Amino acid sequence: MQEVLRGRHGELAALRAAFEASASRGRLAVVRGEPGSGRTTLLRQAAAMWRAEGVTVVSHRPRARAVVLIDDADRLQDPVLTTTAMRMPGCLVVAVCRDHAELAEVADVIIDLSTLSHDVVTELITTREPLDHSVVEALRTALGPLYGNPGTVLATLGALPLMSVGDRLFLSGDRISLPQGHPLLEHVHGLAHRVALLCVVRRGIDVTDLTLLKEDLDACGRALDELVERGVLTADLEVLCPALANAIIDQAGEDEVRRMHVALAADTADPDLVALAGPDLPDAPRRARWLADRALEIQAGDPERAGRWLAAAVRMTAAGDKPCGRLFFLTFAVLIGTGQDELLATVLKERIGDDTNTDAAAMLLLLNGEQPAVTGGPATALARWWLGERPDWTPLPMNTHDEETVITNAELNAIYHALRFDAQACRTALRFVRDDHARERFDEIAEAGTAGDVATVLELVLGHRYRTPDHGPLKLYQRVLRDYANADFTAALQGVRQLELTKRPMPAHHHGRVLAAAMHSARGEHRQAFAWLAKISRAVRYAPLRAMVECGLLHRAGDSQAAVNLAWRTLQRAKRANVRPGVGRLMLLALQIALRNGDMAIARTLMTEIAELHRQDDCRCTLQVLLLAKGLLHGDPAEAARGADVVRQRGHRPDLLWACTILAQFCDDPRHVVRELHAIAKEGGSSFLLPARVSALMRKFGVNAPRRTATPGGFTDTELRIVELVRAGQTNRQIATELEVSEKAVEHHLTRLFLRTGVRSRVELAAASLAGRLDDRGATG
Repeated sequence: MQEVLRGRHGELAALRAAFEASASRGRLAVVRGEPGSGRTTLLRQAAAMWRAEGVTVVSHRPRARAVVLIDDADRLQDPVLTTTAMRMPGCLVVAVCRDHAELAEVADVIIDLSTLSHDVVTELITTREPLDHSVVEALRTALGPLYGNPGTVLATLGALPLMSVGDRLFLSGDRISLPQGHPLLEHVHGLAHRVALLCVVRRGIDVTDLTLLKEDLDACGRALDELVERGVLTADLEVLCPALANAIIDQAGEDEVRRMHVALAADTADPDLVALAGPDLPDAPRRARWLADRALEIQAGDPERAGRWLAAAVRMTAAGDKPCGRLFFLTFAVLIGTGQDELLATVLKERIGDDTNTDAAAMLLLLNGEQPAVTGGPATALARWWLGERPDWTPLPMNTHDEETVITNAELNAIYHALRFDAQACRTALRFVRDDHARERFDEIAEAGTAGDVATVLELVLGHRYRTPDHGPLKLYQRVLRDYANADFTAALQGVRQLELTKRPMPAHHHGRVLAAAMHSARGEHRQAFAWLAKISRAVRYAPLRAMVECGLLHRAGDSQAAVNLAWRTLQRAKRANVRPGVGRLMLLALQIALRNGDMAIARTLMTEIAELHRQDDCRCTLQVLLLAKGLLHGDPAEAARGADVVRQRGHRPDLLWACTILAQFCDDPRHVVRELHAIAKEGGSSFLLPARVSALMRKFGVNAPRRTATPGGFTDTELRIVELVRAGQTNRQIATELEVSEKAVEHHLTRLFLRTGVRSRVELAAASLAGRLDDRGATG
């Protein structure tokens, strides 16, 4: 693939000017830059430029007017003598080097390659590979100031474990290290490596810390100075960036890192160092008790740190004095309350024998895709039911609870009933949970349950006792639902793709696939919708959710009767299996389609079923369905309006669009509803409802479209869609495929967007859109 020069046009112009000036006498241009700064790429592009113009380009002494290119000139035996001999009249000698003082002194032109802007580097790597935005952000964070060095970025990217999901590449791991051949690591060996490792472990040091290495202090000081001079360490004696710190740890190996931790903790009263050394300390059991006491002192103000210390205390006592049950309870409680799943899994390995708290900890790990090595009890049985490994789960007696129990029977029952969408049983169980606020948020718990949002169910039922871990399918799916409810389909689809990378398939994956299919269907992207549908499990628990999307696709394809038949078959299957999530919404959609077909018999039957569903499971979700169904069947604008109000309370924009579409059919004056529908569809630049459907309703009810300036930035639907896809990291070719237009048309739209908004690149366009700064400056092109 031909290399593309990015961000170096000024340097290229300087070389061209130097060649033109060499006509009267030979000239020497020195190009300086750190390894990976793009020196060689600049040389190749310059050579291609001159050859295209008919200029002779050589790497040896020329016989006539020519350009002489010398890469790595500082490696020549005598760079000054060699370049001087080649500097003949009419010739330009271009010597590329890292930094050579003598060459610089005799040069006619010096060109220093500074680091590239982050925007240029991002454009460089995303043009080469279809990277998801999450990969770019992870690289930017890990490399820090090195992100401006294109060679470093490309080398690091080439070593990353990437996985393809759809048409994007995602990181399949969390750790990013500099490749071991990176120039910065050439200086990290011997004593310098031990000093650098000390800086990593201590997260920055002062000079007095060098005594911990038990080496000659003068030698350590010299090594420290050299590491700062070479750029490995900053002036504050911290490692330059996380990727470099990881590479230093990789060089050391686990054993050396462990020995460093023990050496640092041996003569200190620093709890952080003691926790890092853990069971390798010679007097680990005694230090463990001291560490646990320190953890309890800081628990209220810094619970995450306290959790790390408590986990270390458990590990330190496991080999000698077996940890007492109370230490385990405290450790489980703090780790669960701070979402530290990795430490929770580590502590669980040290627990011998099953008890209620061990069982609860194992359940939470299972729900987030981990595989704890415990047989388990009722709590883990609940998790295995949710994961599809058991046919059902039996609720527990809601007796009085022990305060030293991380999850009570009543809380387990409430979680189970919420995920089954058994609203009445869930409401009863919530009367006995410890968090009073949970009872007040019953509707939110029920909605989270029917959406399969385990994270939110746990957060609301357990309150401050639980925090969803930042990594894993539970948090990812929770974010997908949030973005979907806000109608940010670009972010939601990105989240679904990231879900595909996490652990083994779980309910969150299948629920995410349903949403992905629904979003593509709403956009009219039927090919992508069918691709996601094909990945969803055929298990009956997902049947109503899956059928919602399939029925919508059938109806839009003109086969409304097939859509109603599919919905009816699915509803009967779900009733036999006592599956409730998604049933109400599917019945409402089937009722809507049946009425358009004029099939009043099936419509009335569905209305009866909807009323019975609400009677059994009286909550905000079923009330919304009931009111909108009444509005549809009886042409009752008051009921439809009440249904729309329920949706507004929920703040769910896709459902609000659906409700407004229904309400507009019955209002005495539907124009204000259609205007609201139009505003919702356009708000935030997310054109997630087919523009043709909105326009048809506006024409039907005689509603004029708002002035162009009333839309976000005054941009067209196509332009807003392109901005969304650019934000998602898609290339011009991918955007063209998504929009079913030519790549040339996409380039034309982007050019106009750049001119109208004043941005200079795709990265700036995405950044301006994300920050809400995208505005039409009135330029034309």
